[in-house]
Parts: sequence; structure tokens; C-alpha cells
Amino acid sequence: MIQRIQTLWLFLAALISGLMMLDWYTGYVYKADIPEGFGSAVKYLTVRSDFPSLVIAMGMTLLPLIAIFLFKDRKKQRAQTLLAMLVSVGFIAINLFRISNFNKNTSPAPANGSYQLGSLLPVLVILFLILALRGINKDEKLVKSMDRLR
Repeated sequence: MIQRIQTLWLFLAALISGLMMLDWYTGYVYKADIPEGFGSAVKYLTVRSDFPSLVIAMGMTLLPLIAIFLFKDRKKQRAQTLLAMLVSVGFIAINLFRISNFNKNTSPAPANGSYQLGSLLPVLVILFLILALRGINKDEKLVKSMDRLR
């Protein structure tokens, strides 16, 4: 059963989660005593710079990897995948909160920042986890139908 399609989806989710160290958001920090064009500096919000985000990103990487090896117990594999989805949603919420605080505290206008490639990765992780969950459910249906034939 380890060669099933959900193994591929779970591995891709773990691989994409490992890329969470990319930049998430680019914003500008303005200094009050220097004119606007000269006193601005670019600041990148990354997962590496925030310890809770880093711990959650590591959890997002480990949970799908652990779920790959739970192929003999599909109920645990399904629960592990759902937990990974929940952690991914929490990761998105925490980082959106960080971006909101960054915009409130540093930028005169909220339109000064831009989202980077790293901000799309958790959405891809959730998509791959949903596909893995579908594969797990298909396997469960297949096993139940085989049990009926016995």
C-alpha cells in the first residue's frame, strides 16, 4: 500500500512545506527623521525570523512524512492528514496576523508591501493534503468492498 497515490501527495505536501523558508512578505520600513525617499528600507518577513512560525513549519513538514508510514492503519493516516491540514491553516492565520501587525506598525500606507512566493506555498500544501485524503478514502472504500466479497 505504500506505493499508492496518497503517498505521492503526502510527499509533495512535505516537500512544499520544507520550502516554507522562502520570503513571505516584503514591506518598507520608514524612518521618521529622514525624508521618505531616503529613509526607507526593505524588510522581508520570513518564517526563519519568527520562532512560532518556524516550529509550525517544521510540524507541517513532519506530519505528512509521518502519515506516509501509517499506510497500514488508514484511520490514523486520515487523522494525521487532517491534523496536518489544521496545522497548515493555523500557519496561514499566524502569518497573516504577523503581516497585519507589520503593516500597522511600520508602513504609512498598507499598500506598500507585497506578498512573495512563500505565501502561496501553504495553499499548495493544503491542496496536496486534500488530494491525499481523497486517496486514503478511496483505499478505505476499496478495502471495505473487498471485505464484502469475502
